[in-house]
Amino acid sequence: MKEQTTQGTALTRRAFVGRGAFAFLAAAGMGHRAFGAAGPQRLRFGVLSDIHITRGKDTGYFFEKALKFFRDQKVDAVLIAGDMADSGLDSQLQIMGDTWRRVFPGNKLPDGGHVEKIFVTGNHDVEGWRYGPAKKMGVSKEKSADNVLSFHMAASWKRIFDEDYSPMYVKTVKGYKFVGVHYDPNGGYHKKGAIAAFLEKHRDELAGTKPFFYTQHFHPKGTCSAPWTWGQDSGYSTAALSAFPNAVAFTGHSHTPLTDDRTLWRGAFTSVGTASLRYLIPFGGRENSCIFGDKDIGTQQMEKLTGRDAQHGQLVTVYDDRLVLERRDFANDLPAGPDWIVPLPAHASSFAERAKGAPVPEFAAGAKVKVERVKGINRAKKETEQFVVTFPNVKGLADGARAFDFQVTVEAEDVDREKVWMTKRVYSPHYYWAAEKDDDTVACVFACAELPAPNKVVVERGRRFRFAISPANSFGGHGKAIRSNWLTGEYGKSAGSARA
Repeated sequence: MKEQTTQGTALTRRAFVGRGAFAFLAAAGMGHRAFGAAGPQRLRFGVLSDIHITRGKDTGYFFEKALKFFRDQKVDAVLIAGDMADSGLDSQLQIMGDTWRRVFPGNKLPDGGHVEKIFVTGNHDVEGWRYGPAKKMGVSKEKSADNVLSFHMAASWKRIFDEDYSPMYVKTVKGYKFVGVHYDPNGGYHKKGAIAAFLEKHRDELAGTKPFFYTQHFHPKGTCSAPWTWGQDSGYSTAALSAFPNAVAFTGHSHTPLTDDRTLWRGAFTSVGTASLRYLIPFGGRENSCIFGDKDIGTQQMEKLTGRDAQHGQLVTVYDDRLVLERRDFANDLPAGPDWIVPLPAHASSFAERAKGAPVPEFAAGAKVKVERVKGINRAKKETEQFVVTFPNVKGLADGARAFDFQVTVEAEDVDREKVWMTKRVYSPHYYWAAEKDDDTVACVFACAELPAPNKVVVERGRRFRFAISPANSFGGHGKAIRSNWLTGEYGKSAGSARA
């Protein structure tokens, strides 16, 4: 991670806060310059979640890789927000412990500095032995009770991590408090108000303007990536944490990519999604995605992105006046995007407020649209007459204004008017990778049957249509569209493009 020493601009911290821009200035292309040079570093810790250790030959590879990166950054702690053991097995968690000891023997850095474990369990750690993958491995309560964590979690935790297991705990690292809440399969934490009671019990050591850090597996309801993402709790943690504006929560479960700026939320407290070190799950609603957990009816013309080649984590550095969150693409050993800058002390900023200052991606001058008619295969594996619309990616390498996704609109002539015939959205093939590793071109596919049919009355001309493509950021801010030429006749033929 680069040193935080960039000199300030005329925009002072007071002016910045007063404008209510809050903002995660990296998303506005401003980064550390809005504050000026940072003061002394107070704390640094790594953040991971959803590692899903299995028994495959590559088990633990990215976990060890991430730990070595954190070691080289001289972290004071590593936070893991659950789902360590994919099938809830002692043998899987043991791999976590063995890997930790290889990288941090005796919980120490090479220079002797202590590294604290801030680990909590997720649903896979506790009940994953009942899920499909475990059943395929022959796991059952009767056959593998000695290998199922949930039957002896405290004993396994003590042996593997050399510390006592407690459903909720507070740890202190370099004067900063960390609160960990393990996954509760019985719902006790939210039905009985145990989290709120626990935080209130420790109010004297948690309250104030100095941040404290909280972790559990499920996202606090209505915070990061909400309301669109799955994996939220029932609201119990949101209510409890709202009494502490200095709380910064790190939670997992949804596997939402860190390239989405909405993965960071600031309301009554700060909530940060932790993505996944195993694979990422893009939001649905795009031609090359699907809604996670919903039945994919296969009507799209493109295969869905699996996110299996994506591994994200974070490096958090704490200063007196800010938190710096480096989003890390461990698949490519590069930042996943510009650092998120969270000013301290805490104050709220909605997604709508952040959207006002977020950079809007734009196509490069002269960008062209290519349109081809092909015989292709749709998601349902059926041969289909298709139009493939191809256009340049917008990586934002020069200005940080990277496209999160693209809107592709079919514009059609209808008698004496033009109208929007249909609209699709599409991701670039590797939008969750570091920008420089993403693909140079993006495609969106339409079935011929989806497009305007020839006008059977005005047969000499036919109905004309064209494709308009605009890049968009995470908040839905659109750049200028580029367009294909008009296509005519029996679904037409491709013919260059024209800039809007």
